[in-house]
Order: sequence, then C-alpha cells, then structure tokens
Amino acid sequence: MLGYHPSNTSLIKLVPTQHFYQQLLEAVDFSFIRPFFEPFYSTIGRPSIDPLVFIKLLLVKHFENITSDRKLLELANLHLGIRSFLGYGLEHPLPWHSSLTRTRQRIPVSVFEACFTQVVGLCIQKGLVSGHTQVIDSAYIKANASMSRLKPKPSIWSSETIPTLGKRTAPRLTASVDRLQHIHRFQANIKKATPNKSGQLLSNLTHYSPTDPDARIAFKTGKSRQLAYMTSVSVDPSQHVITHIQAGSADRRDSRNLLPIVDSTQGRLNHFGVVMSNVVADAGYCSGENYEQLEARGLDGFIPPHGKYKDERSGFHYDIPSDSYTCSQGKRLGFDRLVVDKQDNAKKRYAAKASDCKNCPIGEQCKGKKASAKRLHHSYYKAQYERMEKRLSSRFGKRMMRIRSATVEPVLGSLINYYGLRQINTRRRESAAKVMYMAAIAYNLKKYLRFTPVE
Repeated sequence: MLGYHPSNTSLIKLVPTQHFYQQLLEAVDFSFIRPFFEPFYSTIGRPSIDPLVFIKLLLVKHFENITSDRKLLELANLHLGIRSFLGYGLEHPLPWHSSLTRTRQRIPVSVFEACFTQVVGLCIQKGLVSGHTQVIDSAYIKANASMSRLKPKPSIWSSETIPTLGKRTAPRLTASVDRLQHIHRFQANIKKATPNKSGQLLSNLTHYSPTDPDARIAFKTGKSRQLAYMTSVSVDPSQHVITHIQAGSADRRDSRNLLPIVDSTQGRLNHFGVVMSNVVADAGYCSGENYEQLEARGLDGFIPPHGKYKDERSGFHYDIPSDSYTCSQGKRLGFDRLVVDKQDNAKKRYAAKASDCKNCPIGEQCKGKKASAKRLHHSYYKAQYERMEKRLSSRFGKRMMRIRSATVEPVLGSLINYYGLRQINTRRRESAAKVMYMAAIAYNLKKYLRFTPVE
C-alpha cells in the first residue's frame, strides 16, 4: 500500500560503496579540519555547525557546481549520498543556509588557507606533485554586484569621505587631473561617435560599487565590462594539482602579482620538502624587475617579454663590457643617466656628443631636426631580458611554453565551469578568497581520489 511507512534501514545500506562521496570518505581522513577551527569555537553557549560538516558542505557545493547556499541545502536534504558524506541520518535536519553563511563570514581566511595547504600536502604524499615546475595564470571571476549600481567616487573634500559612526566611507577620487581630463575627452569622443547610445565607458578611477567596494571593473577585448575579482593560480604540471590560489583586484596587473604568488607557492612546497626550480607564465607577467627577482630567488623563469620590449636598435651596436652603443658612422653613445618613464619603468639613457652629431652626414635623419645629439634608451633590466629570450629559444624553453598552455588553462576552465567559480556569491575580497580556496580544495581532492600511483 502507498503511504508513510517507518524504516529502520541505514544510509550505509542505501548508498553504494562505489559512489563518489563514499569513496571520498574512505580515502580522506577529514579529522585534520578540527584543530584549525578550534580557536574560533566556544565551549559554552549554543552549539554551532560542526567544522567537519561545515567544510564538507562547502566541498559539496563545489563538487556539484552550485553557487547558492540555498540550492546547496536543498540538494543536500534530498541526496542520500551527501547525507551519508555529512554523517546525517534520514531523520536528522540539516543546518540552515543562513548558519552556513554566518559561519563562513566568522571564520578567518587563514583557516581556509590552512585547509588548502593540508590538502596540497596529501597530494604531495601520494605523488601527484613533482614541484620543480609551477605554471601560473589568472582569470576574472564575476562578483556579486551589478554594473548598473555603480556610483562616482567623491572628491577628497566631499562629506562622503568623512568617516561616520557605523557607516562605511566611499573610496576617494585619487586620479590625477591629467588622467581625469583624458577620461573626460575619451567619454566625449564616445558620445560623439555614437550619439544615439546612452551608455558610457566606466572606469575604476572614477566609479566604485557600493554593494561590493572590493570588486573592480574588468574587461577583455570583445567582451562587455563586468565587476569581477581576479583569481590567480599556480599549478603543478605533473597531475595538474593546484599548489596556490589567491583572490586579487581585477584592475591590478598580472606582473604585480607574480612575486607574491611565487613566494607563497615556494613556501608551501618547501614546507613539505619539495624544491621548486622553474616558473612558467605568459607575457602578462613580464617585467624586468620580475626577471631579476626570480634569478635572485634561484628560479628559472620562462615568461615571454611583452611586445613593447626591443632587444635591438637598428643601425646601432651595443657593447656589453663598455656599456655603450656605436652608431653606423662609428661614433660612440655612452651611458648618460637613469630615467623613469610615465609608467614608472626604469630606463638607461645613452647619448652621443653634440660635436659628433653636428658634422654627421645622416645626423638630421638620425637624431631629428631639433635635437643637438642622438639619444637612445633601453630597459635597466636589459641583461635579464636577454637571458630570458635565450632561455625561451632553447629546446627546453619551447617545451615549457607548450606545457603552460596545456596545464593551467584547462584548470582555470574547470574551476569556472565545473567547480562553482563562475560567480562569487559573497562580497568583499576576503570572502571571495574563502570561496576560491574551497573550490581549489574540491578540485585537488577529486584529483587525489582518481590518482593511482605507479609502483
């Protein structure tokens, strides 16, 4: 007969042993979680969510590619395998989604990072991580804020920048006058070219999101602008295990993030006795300072120079011992002084003598009509750039660049499309970092479960 019939059966009998969550329970001992959470749990008062249940729920969220806490608890209530994974019987009610959200807000990001480091250690112990080569890349992750709610930044002397009790102040307008004038001219040209369109080109220099002040306007060629965070990952090419992940500002250059990523990854691997020797990344991470710092750390970089770098000057020969150029007429251009361009890049300036250029048959064509002598500039880090190009042109360097495209791009694609990182459902950068750590843990655990070591 149809109807309600009480049952004494257990979930162990209902869930097959070969089910993913059952295999994960058998393969991984999650007891390492409790010591990380212990300082933040009180022994008195109303009991909170068990740390193991909390972390397992967040893992399920990324395993099932869910971005909403409500949807997560709806699925967990109906899914026998998830209930068994959490340790809840059929008769036990699961936590409320609001409790899950509050616990995530209360626990600091360092706890999530510690859990991630522990899982990386499990992968190292099982042989999934070689460690000697790390591939670095980044991607935009959509923030939980709308472009339509953006507000202009107030000036430094505005009342909105004066702190009041219990109210967050708006970020100040810190762009220079020249930069603001350039933006206004750009906006005017857009309106002139498309008078029938009401839209405008918004910038991080002039606007901010009151919903999530840490989110930044991000854009790529051919795609619409959106509020986003930058997720940067370091991946071991052996089995594509994520060895580092971090949340950053979407308006920050990749080259500014390289050294913090390298230091964090190297420190984590050294903690488990793994030596890192190669760093592979695309041209977005290129800078002379990065090349120099990688060499100072004893690391071989494989990062192509960007298109603005010129290794040669047509008609001029550079002599390394004397640090000088020689023109096609045999005249010497000695080192003059160091200069800094508008992008804060250090450059070395070389200048010829005015007397040499005065009687030169091609002087006007070479130096121009107004200049009294020919001047040349090259990067302060020219030697580092040349060593990098030599390294990349080698057979091993070409192999490293093939490894880069085949390693890190599929990992980022998997995190975004299959591990719940298509959008950050929380606000502020620390909360975004917690979500990214949990997505990386879920990704690594699935790698850990499916890997069979070679005997």
